[in-house]
Amino acid sequence: MTPLSLLNALRQMPADLPLVFRTGEGAIGEGYHVTELKRADVNSIDCGGRLASWTEAALQLLDGRGGNHMKLGKFNAILEQSIARVKGLGESPLLVEFAHENRGMRIYDLAVPVLDDGAVSIHLSEVRANCKPALEHTRRADAPACCGSDASACCG
Repeated sequence: MTPLSLLNALRQMPADLPLVFRTGEGAIGEGYHVTELKRADVNSIDCGGRLASWTEAALQLLDGRGGNHMKLGKFNAILEQSIARVKGLGESPLLVEFAHENRGMRIYDLAVPVLDDGAVSIHLSEVRANCKPALEHTRRADAPACCGSDASACCG
């Protein structure tokens, strides 16, 4: 999902409803705050020595401790302004940075928004670390396994 695809999905729902983000631990606290939307250029090297470049976007949420969940219309306005002002933000893959009670920071993928008991709900699922060469190896028989043939060269 990208910020633009999220915005397009949210525009199909009533703007006066509360927007509630949910993880396996429960709903985000009422009175949560959007601290930032950012777009980053990432240049990396994986454990197999392969270079990669991509862009990604992050929506950072500060857990709330009272008040009300943000209305969807207000959240949409934040997304619209951010997409308009940050070049390339709207088209970049989107992750959410959040932690219940603001204890550390976790990274989440977003599910498609749904209407749920008088609110718009977005389920967040934790992103896990993975080995890109090993994932590619399982998809393609000719791709090298993790770290090539010598795992001690980068992982040990």
